[in-house]
Amino acid sequence: MSYPAPTQPPQPAPAPPPQKKKHTLRNVLLIMLALAVLFIGGCMALIGSAANEIDKSIKADANKAGGDSKPLTITAGKAFEVDNFHYDAGWRVARDGLGGVTVKQLKVTNHRDKKDSALVEIKFWKGSEVLALVDCTTEPIMPDTKVTLSCIGSDARPKGYDKITINDTF
Repeated sequence: MSYPAPTQPPQPAPAPPPQKKKHTLRNVLLIMLALAVLFIGGCMALIGSAANEIDKSIKADANKAGGDSKPLTITAGKAFEVDNFHYDAGWRVARDGLGGVTVKQLKVTNHRDKKDSALVEIKFWKGSEVLALVDCTTEPIMPDTKVTLSCIGSDARPKGYDKITINDTF
């Protein structure tokens, strides 16, 4: 008796090679992240550079005669000039309606190249002590135009001061 040859069970078809995962979405997101980091870094560098230039400008202005660091000594009623703003003679120290100190009839002419505001502090000193402070301002003034400053103080009118100074506040 002959036996039939053993049959091999059918072999399954070979499995296709695993498909490579596409990382398109991940790659696009990584590129976008890298661009965002570069953009933010560039913006920070620009902001840092601009802040540095502003700081230099503020320091330069502060060291001019009449700047924050170099107040200009003035005499009541006399004309003076601070950074191309000419202040006329004829102004006076007075009391405001509440008994505080103010400055009256302080007129300024803008001799700068552009429209600008006068923003100044007038201080009354005795030795190294500030006895009173008056802030004076204008709206923006066109070049070669004269206006009267609006001056407001919250201190009492000082007695016995020996010096008056003025400095730009901006």
